[in-house]
Amino acid sequence: MDFVISDKFQKKHYIEILKQIFHYTRENPQLQTLAGSRFRGHQRNIIKRFYQHAVSEIGHEQLAINDLNILGVDTSSIPYENPLPTTLPLTTFPIYQIMYRNPAGYLGSILFLEWMPTQSGAGYMQILSKIGTPKEAMTFLQDHATVDVLHNKLMEGYLHEMVCSEADYESVRYCVYATAHYYSEMLWGAIQQAENPFPWGSSHEELSVDGYPMQA
Repeated sequence: MDFVISDKFQKKHYIEILKQIFHYTRENPQLQTLAGSRFRGHQRNIIKRFYQHAVSEIGHEQLAINDLNILGVDTSSIPYENPLPTTLPLTTFPIYQIMYRNPAGYLGSILFLEWMPTQSGAGYMQILSKIGTPKEAMTFLQDHATVDVLHNKLMEGYLHEMVCSEADYESVRYCVYATAHYYSEMLWGAIQQAENPFPWGSSHEELSVDGYPMQA
């Protein structure tokens, strides 16, 4: 996105982006296990690796919280806030793909999210440094720029075993492009939220499960 690499990009925009990174990243392990539950036949051969991969993703959202804390943000309410509407497709589209289309296509969503930091992470960190962001507040980017190199190797194996037809290929390809589109929308939504803050409210589900019942 051009705005991120422009002189207009500021700390407040990075803060809002980190909040949305928290929201979609928190859902990724459960989305991955949902996809695995739909694999059939030869697709079952990757389930053990696929679930181990999902387990390795658990807790990555805490890196975004840690970065926000370093930036001086009160993060106590973030786990209970609704994500921005522009962030929701990053989690709702995969559910639709897994449940109602070809679940193998979901590999395209993971592929984009794993590949993007390894290709662009270093550049984004340079931009953040230029606007005065301490290195200690870039742990999410730093971690994914390195760890996701290994995950990309896993992706090669998944694709080799799961993409067995032209239909599978087209499904994965579509999901790569769709996820890239939704990711761009997430970034733009976060930037707009920084410019014009709007109270999107709290998640009743997250609050009530943690023992904070919403008031009627």
